[in-house]
Parts: sequence; structure tokens; C-alpha cells
Amino acid sequence: MSHHKQGHIRSVHVGQTQVLAKGHPTRGLFDPYHFVLTLSWPQFFGLLVLLFFSLNLCFALAYWLVPGSVANARPGVFWDHFFFSVETLATVGYGEMSPATTAGHVIAVVEIMLGMAILAVTTGLIFARFAKPKARIMFSQQAVIRQFDGQRVLMLRMANERYNRIVDVSAMMSIVRVERLKEGESYFRIHDLKLRRERTQVFNLTWTLIHEIDEHSPLHGLSAQDLENSRAQIAVSITGHDETVAASVHAVHDYGWQDIVFDARFADVLRELPDGGRVVDLTRFHEVESGSDTT
Repeated sequence: MSHHKQGHIRSVHVGQTQVLAKGHPTRGLFDPYHFVLTLSWPQFFGLLVLLFFSLNLCFALAYWLVPGSVANARPGVFWDHFFFSVETLATVGYGEMSPATTAGHVIAVVEIMLGMAILAVTTGLIFARFAKPKARIMFSQQAVIRQFDGQRVLMLRMANERYNRIVDVSAMMSIVRVERLKEGESYFRIHDLKLRRERTQVFNLTWTLIHEIDEHSPLHGLSAQDLENSRAQIAVSITGHDETVAASVHAVHDYGWQDIVFDARFADVLRELPDGGRVVDLTRFHEVESGSDTT
């Protein structure tokens, strides 16, 4: 098969799972706003530096190819023209060098207009990145299946790392796994997992999600080997309204079959003080202990 028929292959992360998307070209240059917002901060500033130097190199080359276009620039010295381009693009103008010919003025006008546009766009992008609301929700590194209050359950817990008020919070949980159809084909299917408590009015410390594994549950009767064979993955998403930023926020997380521990329990993070107060110790948030008895 030729490379043209194979199409483009792109790595996409769905939660913690890496998926190779094939057959559709990368649209980053055709969707620049989305592309820039998805970059990390180091990548974003690295892109700005690259664009800044690239533009100045292009304009410096234009000045350099027109002899005498920049007053007080040493003839044939490219870097004098480069630094003049930097001053012009940034609208600094120290006064030592200036356009000296009509061609130099025309190039400077184009560069100044472009510099003003770049400054406006960069300011807007930085504001958009800072203004984008994001929940700081910590999910337990593992989920557990245990006996809890007389019922077999799947449990995982979350913590609000900011300790602020997120109100009107809703949670959803589902399992994604490979199933064998009657025709013998393998098919990825998603099954919703009903939670004991799907909503909470206020989420500012911790919240444990519990799914009862009864006869109606997609997890009923499954062992750790069954989860591995079906490549099962538990997907969790929560949404709510962050009072601090006055905007809706969301968070997602997923657990592979290897992240699910059977017949274990989470370490207790709630401790009572002698004066009757309570302390939430998040240093033990991810700890899992053997045994499924209730404490």
C-alpha cells in the first residue's frame, strides 16, 4: 500500500489511552486558534519565539537586499539590518538607525503594521489561555472493587486541589471494553455505570464515587482476568460551576484494567482531632490497603 493511500497518522490521547488516528490530515494550520490553545505553556512560548525570530529574519533579509535602505546600518552587515527589524517590529525605535530610502520606508510600514497585528493577536491568545477555566481535580491513582456495606461495589475517589467551592456538581462513570458479537466480530462498547450518588451540591474537599455491582451491572461476575481480556477501561467525568471563576468546569479521568484493585480499600484520609475537629490528610489520598472490611 502506498504512503498516499495510507494517509496521515496522528497520535491522539483519549484520557490516558494513546490512539493512532489514521486517514485524516493534521488540521493545525487550518485551525490555528484551537491548535494554539492546546499547546502547553513551554510549547506556546517556544512558538512565539520561533515566529518572532523568523519574521525578523525575513524582514532583515528584505532590508539587506536593498542597499542603503537603512541609515547608519553598516553596508553588507546582515545583523545590523536584523536588529533594526527587531526595533521596528517592536515599535521601539532607538533613533540610531532609520529607513533611508522609499523602499526602506515601504518595508518598515509593512513591518510596523504586522507588528501591531501580532501584538494584538498575542495579547488575545495569552488572555484566552489564562481565562480558560480549568478544574484542579485529583483522581485516585487506582480504583477498587470491594465489599462495602453488604454490597459488592466499584469505588474511586476525587479531591478538589483548590479547596474552593464547586457547586451543582454531577458525575458520570462508564466502562469501555471489547465484546464479542454473535457474528464473531470484536466490538468496542460503552456501558454506563450507575452511581449511588451522581450529584452533589458542593464539592470542596473529597468525594468518593460508588457503583454497586449487582445483577444489572456490566461488572457483575467479572474477575480481574475478565477485565484484562476485554481490555476494560473505566471512564469518569465530572462537571460543575466554579464559584471563584464564575464559570463551568469539568475534569475527566480513566482507569485501565491494571488500575483496578480487587478486594482492597482506600486508606482513611479523615482523622478526628481531640477537640472534635476533623482533618483531611491528602498525603494518603492514593494509598490502597488490602482487605475490604468496612472501617
